[in-house]
Amino acid sequence: MIQKKYKIGLSLSGGGAKGIAHIGVLQAMEEVGLKPDIIAGVSAGSIVGALYADGLSPKEILNVFEDSSFLKFVNISSPRKGFLSANKFFSKIANSLRAKTFEDLKIPLVINATDLTNGKIEYFFEGTLLDKIEASSSVPIALSPKEINSKLYVDGGIFCNIPCAVIRDHCETLIGVHVNPIMKMGEIGNVFDVFERVYHLLIQANTVSQKQLCDIVIEPTEARNFGMFEISKCREIFDIGYLTAIEKFKDLGYLK
Repeated sequence: MIQKKYKIGLSLSGGGAKGIAHIGVLQAMEEVGLKPDIIAGVSAGSIVGALYADGLSPKEILNVFEDSSFLKFVNISSPRKGFLSANKFFSKIANSLRAKTFEDLKIPLVINATDLTNGKIEYFFEGTLLDKIEASSSVPIALSPKEINSKLYVDGGIFCNIPCAVIRDHCETLIGVHVNPIMKMGEIGNVFDVFERVYHLLIQANTVSQKQLCDIVIEPTEARNFGMFEISKCREIFDIGYLTAIEKFKDLGYLK
């Protein structure tokens, strides 16, 4: 048998504010003695993954989000490319990161984004960090695309909303955390509800094959009750991720 480079790999999906559930999963992993040796993340998963790979504890990451109400840090922009500008939000993330490049991180990290210019997925694992996080997290229409080297990038979830294949062959055990399961939706009250629902339906198809590559899949379904930008509900979303992961680890025998 060929020895894999990493013992535990962790893949973190996109999902907007639902991605805060990733932090709760990381807390549960630490409590059962599971530490990722490599992380792949997209959109919200790229933000949480980068902060954790940089050495912040789950509780420190939660503090970053609790102090970063998304709408407080977002401005209305010209609708030419996106209705919102998140420059202040990402400045807050930058101030929380010690690492400036992928090479500065304590845990290897892979981030995927969608190359809007050429219509394909792109994976980043070296060079400057913050611009890749922004690219991976730029939800189309809502947020302005990120320009890198004369190419425009948007949310990596369009082609791959839980990046598992990219690290599957390099780790013995792969844990996938998918915080964006499609469930029956309640009342659709406004245009933003319509946008969010359509967006989630579009990206759902690409998650099925990726999840099948995982040894362990953690899916905090209750996170579906929170909107894409509802960061103000940090503590509740964190708890959902934590409790879901703890139950999963109990079922797998990691906890008695």
